[in-house]
Amino acid sequence: MNRPYRLWLIPVLAAAATIVGPAMAQQEPLPATSGSEINQKEGGQLAPSRFGGHVHALAVNPETKELFLGARPIYRSTDNGKSWTAIEGIPKSEERANITSIAIDPSDPQVMYATGHGIGVVKSADGGKTWEAASSGLGGLSTEGFTIDGKDPNTLYVWVLGNGLYRSKDAATSWQRVDDGPKKQEIRSLVSVNSPTGMGGIWLYAGLDAGVMKSPDCFCGWDRLPNEGLPEGRVYSLAVDPSDPQVLYAGLRPGVFKTMDGGQSWKSVTDLVEDAVVTVNAGDPSQLYAIGADGTLIVSPDAGEHWTTVEADDAEG
Repeated sequence: MNRPYRLWLIPVLAAAATIVGPAMAQQEPLPATSGSEINQKEGGQLAPSRFGGHVHALAVNPETKELFLGARPIYRSTDNGKSWTAIEGIPKSEERANITSIAIDPSDPQVMYATGHGIGVVKSADGGKTWEAASSGLGGLSTEGFTIDGKDPNTLYVWVLGNGLYRSKDAATSWQRVDDGPKKQEIRSLVSVNSPTGMGGIWLYAGLDAGVMKSPDCFCGWDRLPNEGLPEGRVYSLAVDPSDPQVLYAGLRPGVFKTMDGGQSWKSVTDLVEDAVVTVNAGDPSQLYAIGADGTLIVSPDAGEHWTTVEADDAEG
């Protein structure tokens, strides 16, 4: 198979802004391990990056079609991924902080959230132009999985490494710890799926270092899914089709996988990128974007049936 065209860019780092984390929640913490640490332990090596760090996050604005990727720190593209510009001034507690997830409020795309190691949670109210710290109440500033509730955009969930799952009901003004998460496992990716649980709520799906689990949002216990067709290894990202809650996508080291039965079975839809992060355009759910850890970007116009590699411009945006 022909490998995608790749262009190496000089990374532009954001200016540092120091933030102070709140006190730890009352729980004996689990030993926290980041995604990069897990890969080193497994003996694998993440692909090299052209954005100052491995790419771990991707989001698309459903109105403006702008793309945002998370590495070190956040980059924006206004030309469908051909060129990227670093966003300055992301609040962070350490110079080499890196982004692990980006989410855009589908009801108001001007509102954005991002998480990361040395980041906690940060929020933008102007489409990503400026950002502010939004970590009040969190039990740490090393965060990975993040999702906006499928019914209420003011309800958010984030996983704090070694500390558990936190929820905000006021659009990240404050956070409360709500669950331990899957037993002895860190959550690497999260997605809220607007499908009824039968108990008055909806589902949360969690991508782990091995497989996908789900829990009702009452946190009555985590159920391991059959994961038929899903390979072993970390689930870097999860995304849901907002028009059909049975359709989800998962990004893993071999590429992007799709389920049409709520996670019972999966099939590969592309292997053009490694260590894949996948996102769905909420304005056009048939349009998918996926990116590899090295920044290679691909797009599908038909829910994963066909993919095209985006060729980067010769100059940095």
